Amino acid sequence: MPTLTQLCGARNLTSLRNPLTCKTTSTVVRQGPAAEKGGAPAWLLFLCPEHVNTLPDWPGDPADVDDLSSMTCGAVLDFRSTDQVLQSHADLWLTPLTGVDPKMYITADKWADVLDQAHRALAEQPDRAEGESEPLNSLLMMLGIAAKNAAMGDLYQATVPLAFCETVAPRLL
Repeated sequence: MPTLTQLCGARNLTSLRNPLTCKTTSTVVRQGPAAEKGGAPAWLLFLCPEHVNTLPDWPGDPADVDDLSSMTCGAVLDFRSTDQVLQSHADLWLTPLTGVDPKMYITADKWADVLDQAHRALAEQPDRAEGESEPLNSLLMMLGIAAKNAAMGDLYQATVPLAFCETVAPRLL
């Protein structure tokens, strides 16, 4: 069995994500398809026995890995390109929550435009019921930071607040 270090290899981590909130230690790793034939997995998703069949939007094959004791259920190590990570965020929560579809943008500053428009769309949503305003405000703040980072041309840095948004977004979907 490979170790976690061997699965990660010498690749740079693009994003550390957490689409599932669980405090249990993982016992299973689901790995995303390799970007290149025979290459390393695009992402690694760590799950506990209770959540092993959740997150259908993260399809992948189980990996047989030694030493998972340090990873929490729901953690994702994402090695894809920044553009692929941004598209993943759009597919999983940004477009369903805001209606903003990156496929409609063909400009050079596509992601800056998408994130700015998504931020505007969220800000214009009607007031939420008691208990939903806090997650919305948190999401608005972090999405605004991501939009500013993208407008400055730093898409890699934009993925950081988007990972936080991904954790909060399920409460609003």
